[in-house]
Amino acid sequence: QYEHAIKNIKKANNLVKDIAIGTVFSAYNTPKEPEPVYANMDHKLDLPPLNRSQKRAVEKALKNPFTVIQGPPGTGKTVVGVHITYRFYKKNKHYEAPNKSTKPRQDASLDKKIPKKCGILYCGPSNKSVDIVAEQLLKLKGILKPLRIYCDQMEMREYPYPGSDLKLCLRSLRDEKPKEALRHISLMHLVRQPDNPHSAEISHLENGMQEFNTERYKAVLKEARKHELQKHDVILCTCSTALKPILMETMDFRQILIDECAMATEPEAFIPLVSHKPEQIVLLGDHKQIRPIVTCARVKELGMDQSLFERYMDRALMLDTQYRMHEHICEFPSEEFYGGKLRTGPKRRTCLLLDRNDAPTAILFGHVEGEEISLVVSTAAGNERSAANEQEAEQAVRVANLLVRQSRVKPEDIAILTPYNAQMCKIKEMLGQKKNQAVQDVSVCTIMKSQGSEWRYVILSTVRSCPFSEIEKESYISKGWLGKKLGFITDPNQVNVAITRAQDGLCIL
Repeated sequence: QYEHAIKNIKKANNLVKDIAIGTVFSAYNTPKEPEPVYANMDHKLDLPPLNRSQKRAVEKALKNPFTVIQGPPGTGKTVVGVHITYRFYKKNKHYEAPNKSTKPRQDASLDKKIPKKCGILYCGPSNKSVDIVAEQLLKLKGILKPLRIYCDQMEMREYPYPGSDLKLCLRSLRDEKPKEALRHISLMHLVRQPDNPHSAEISHLENGMQEFNTERYKAVLKEARKHELQKHDVILCTCSTALKPILMETMDFRQILIDECAMATEPEAFIPLVSHKPEQIVLLGDHKQIRPIVTCARVKELGMDQSLFERYMDRALMLDTQYRMHEHICEFPSEEFYGGKLRTGPKRRTCLLLDRNDAPTAILFGHVEGEEISLVVSTAAGNERSAANEQEAEQAVRVANLLVRQSRVKPEDIAILTPYNAQMCKIKEMLGQKKNQAVQDVSVCTIMKSQGSEWRYVILSTVRSCPFSEIEKESYISKGWLGKKLGFITDPNQVNVAITRAQDGLCIL
């Protein structure tokens, strides 16, 4: 898919070609006539009102063919994306009104060709990034129609058929599942609902009521999907899924938005752009958070770990007001990662973490002289060796217990984050013990998986612990030593994500 995207840039439209080779500045330096702004419709939206920098971002996206929006933690990047989507939708309707050439599908025969449906494509590098956007777009249900499309493997696991390689699907997906809250806007479920004219035949084939014919089954599914695509305005899928032939055959995407674009490799981001012919492109993300994961050192040297988003950072508009973190939690990331430009919105609640003098504090450090151990754990990429620290895991669970039992914080409002899969497994094991029943609903995940999420209280288990005898004098500390002894903690992007998930209180062990 990545190779396909790069090889086919030469077949892309001029906007995508110019973005690829970096000539977008000269090719599009004349501002277009301002697009209609539907400010009078905003009161109908079930979304927070926009602040000044958010409004500027929306206006810029509407008026320009290529827009880059940086959204630091808690600044409402997804809300901005939804506002842009809504206004793109209104714009498309505005220009379609005089020309009714695109009509809804009326004939359900398998060989009937239909005109392409005008729509908006909203992508992300992961299912989680797309699902977060989809949940926000549900607030516009009744105004526009979103459709969530999952990859073929996900659908095959939900609806296996004779000849499908279910074992391969389970191996490639591991724990990934379609979000239940999005079931009613998911293509794989909608094609099997009574409203779809092909659902009865799909049901008969899947339930063995007629002889199974793989080719016929796929043909009927294809027509059922086309029927649904014609009824929807915004298509949500991962960048890789945007390459589906049925999308290219059925949809005319005038606008493409890529959320969490800073997490995607450049070839990955080009998959949706090359596969379609967009008139406007919006990249949303934050290169100061998780970057593309590239494991090959040679490929890294060649620059593959720089995203398309990061390449165009010099033209990005930054959202400058965050509404998530207590102002004291925000101070360090603002100075360290955002040049002191990240401001805090309305004041947060009183923090329930207490320092050694029993005074409320938003940030608490816990010094734990634990012993590091190395364990083999199973991950999506296979078995890997990972670090754990039992003493630190015990303290993380103890802090969670104190928050729940003494401060009456709901367990689901607490998360324990760690850079290591082995530590995550160790903490989950402890939470499953009978004595920790009160905190069994506390979230536990790796820092990498936490991007896009937030909790009232976050306990960060850093895991690494060196005996004093192994700590070299400052003048001798090398980059290699730091990487070996501190590991992920030397990655500023992961540190930024880890310390910006908390709303009211952050405890670092």
